[in-house]
Amino acid sequence: MQGVEIVSDYFLCDKNGTRLLSMNVHHIHGPYTAELHTHHELELCCVPSGHGLYDIGSQRYDIAPGDIFLFNNTEPHGLILPDSDTLENMVIHFNPSFLWNSLSNDMDYNFLLVFFERSKSFSHRLDRTNPATERIFRLICDMGQEFEEKNLCYELLIKIKLQTIFTEIIRHYDYVDIKKPVHPLSEGDISQLNKVLEYIDSHLDSEIRLAQLADIAHVSPAYFSTLFKRFNGQSPVEYIVHKRVQRAVEYIRTTGKSLTDIAMSCGFNNSTNFYKAFRKVTGHTPAYYRRQNDPLL
Repeated sequence: MQGVEIVSDYFLCDKNGTRLLSMNVHHIHGPYTAELHTHHELELCCVPSGHGLYDIGSQRYDIAPGDIFLFNNTEPHGLILPDSDTLENMVIHFNPSFLWNSLSNDMDYNFLLVFFERSKSFSHRLDRTNPATERIFRLICDMGQEFEEKNLCYELLIKIKLQTIFTEIIRHYDYVDIKKPVHPLSEGDISQLNKVLEYIDSHLDSEIRLAQLADIAHVSPAYFSTLFKRFNGQSPVEYIVHKRVQRAVEYIRTTGKSLTDIAMSCGFNNSTNFYKAFRKVTGHTPAYYRRQNDPLL
């Protein structure tokens, strides 16, 4: 059978129920093509078995067992499985705030450097010959085991393992531009950004202005835009569009609402803008996505 089978679907949420991290295990049966798409989250994935191709903009990587890939939240990427084989893909999506939000110390932003401050030698596929790649692969598998067993404090261990992964990358791969100055979030910045993120989540069905968000953060619109993108990887406008499309995907999956009603309830003021944004983010039209109900790979 061609297509995608979701074998496991795990996630962690904050106290308000907002999903901060998800982990899915996909079995992909070829021939199969996932069109170019983006996520509002950052992505880390590993391949326990199978072969295929990843298209990332103008770059193409072959996929082999043991490979690990990284995508930020603005990079269009798609997976191609040309043959009748099956590929297993363990995919982690997480919000940047999952790493910088809770410990509130100067190290937190460093974990995101491989997404936001890359060097010229960066590769979306971790170097297969680097011994750290195998260690990172095991850490990802360990995260899956923590999700399965859900022993005491498993949420904390998942976060620690994710932080360990990015520590390994910073230490053992020349993928980060360490010459760029790093300005970690202050406790005040964290508090204000959290208020902004909560406001966006609760007002996706309404018009959201940059000036409103800047007022919540008590800074100028120009500084707010810079601050927001530095720690979330997207401009405020990009983030809002991605969140609206994400909510639309949830409604398509879980409700029988018409696509027009879904567009309006997700803050799109007309169907044209909705279809344009949806296709840019997911690689498909809303109608196709409703018929296929495919995950984004």
